[in-house]
Amino acid sequence: MSTHTAAQPPNGERDGARAEADGAARTRVVLRTTAATWYQDGPDAPLLRISAGSPLAASSPLAADATPGAGGRGEAADAARGAVGRGEAPARPRGAPRAVLFDRDGTLVEDVPHNTDPARIRARPHAAEALRLLAAAGARAAVVTNQPDIGRGLLTLPQLEALHARMAELLGPLDVTAVCPHTPGAGCGCRKPAPGLVHAACRALGLAPAETVVVGDIGTDLLAAHSAGAPSLLVPNEATRPEETDAAPRTAGHLASAVRTLLGPAQTPAPAAASAPAADAPGRRADSRPQRGLDARPGGERAHARSRPGGLR
Repeated sequence: MSTHTAAQPPNGERDGARAEADGAARTRVVLRTTAATWYQDGPDAPLLRISAGSPLAASSPLAADATPGAGGRGEAADAARGAVGRGEAPARPRGAPRAVLFDRDGTLVEDVPHNTDPARIRARPHAAEALRLLAAAGARAAVVTNQPDIGRGLLTLPQLEALHARMAELLGPLDVTAVCPHTPGAGCGCRKPAPGLVHAACRALGLAPAETVVVGDIGTDLLAAHSAGAPSLLVPNEATRPEETDAAPRTAGHLASAVRTLLGPAQTPAPAAASAPAADAPGRRADSRPQRGLDARPGGERAHARSRPGGLR
């Protein structure tokens, strides 16, 4: 349910190049629905969901019949860039990211541990507005999420697809979703705070990590961005630790505020009074500090409870 165009091996560039060469023969469709297609290039790789409504679904060789050997990373990247270059998306504001990679639980939707029921999916405040702002600015939206219940046998791929289909109904379409299905002790290279999911989403989009921004609610989201070479922004919630907020390069009170920050104040409408950043982050204040250097190790070495071995995520 991912693709070699999405997976980033943990052992450096040499192993990454070898995996890329091998991946063309291994990439396969693992689930296809009317809403999306899921790919994976092996049990140690992340899962990759391409929305049926995304330009990538038509332009990427992965979305054709996905038979073994169907295209490589370079073709997917060129096709994705070509779709944007042909004017199929609005022009992006100067200096804005080409894509935003969102964490799922606690960021785009409420965190419901061990959820398998689409009816329990609830959008976080201003999440749909944030995606509308990105679309209007010509930037893409993706998801990077740890889902270890797949590895535990508590969540099936069809159930995962149903959750993401419901999320798209509530928020709007997302071009790419990269999922780590492994348990915390599996030793994979994609479980956040490792960089594999960020690399996965970026490769599917045909972008470099530096052309994107990772937005999440805990330190491990920011650490994954840091490890991949991507900028990051924290949207704190009730589960965010104070030290994670303090260490974040940038913060925002809610997702629409985050996107406005990333796009630039001159490129987005002024928020209404009811959308004040403080409303979505009780006990937290929006922070407009300039971004710190990426060597700051956001969140420190201490993993959040949702990402620690034995945690929920």
